[in-house]
Amino acid sequence: MKLSAPKQVTWWIAIILGGLAILNQYGILSVGLGNNFVADGTKTFTGFGAGFTGTFYKNFGLGIEFNKGYSEVSDVSVFGDLHSPQLTLFDIYALYRYDVNQKLSIEGNIGGGFSQLKSYSDYRIEKFTEGGNTFFLGGKALYSVTKNNSLVLVAGPRFYFMHTFTEMDDPKIQKYYSKATLLNFSLGLRLCF
Repeated sequence: MKLSAPKQVTWWIAIILGGLAILNQYGILSVGLGNNFVADGTKTFTGFGAGFTGTFYKNFGLGIEFNKGYSEVSDVSVFGDLHSPQLTLFDIYALYRYDVNQKLSIEGNIGGGFSQLKSYSDYRIEKFTEGGNTFFLGGKALYSVTKNNSLVLVAGPRFYFMHTFTEMDDPKIQKYYSKATLLNFSLGLRLCF
């Protein structure tokens, strides 16, 4: 698989950030659910994520994440001449962690953020970009792979409710193209300081 320049730059940023001991590193899968342009028009998004989390008061904490996913168009009647959609998510969230035992914890999170969906066209020079915001609910299982809990395996789902800033005259078409639900699954490592 040959990567285009923007994807190569994005992957290098992820590798550099990983070398700087980012607290969370993930591989992600996101799939659209329901009757909307993401569910009907794209295949599964695959990509990566990185972020920081911290627990501050009685197992309550905050987190911040960046996620980038790549997909392909599955239905051209939905996306027209656009192809190779890229979904970027920037999230801020609150979390609660419950320690099941010394090795296993469960974490719930709720938050919001900003989304950007970029697509390419063979007929335009610039990319087509849609911005929006997201609200999400999710959970993660955390399993420590070291005795001192400095390296943790993290996996879990998250439901994203995305709203893009798309405006159209027909309310049904606007709803179809401006609201989307995504199921995201992440698997990765958390480095604890």
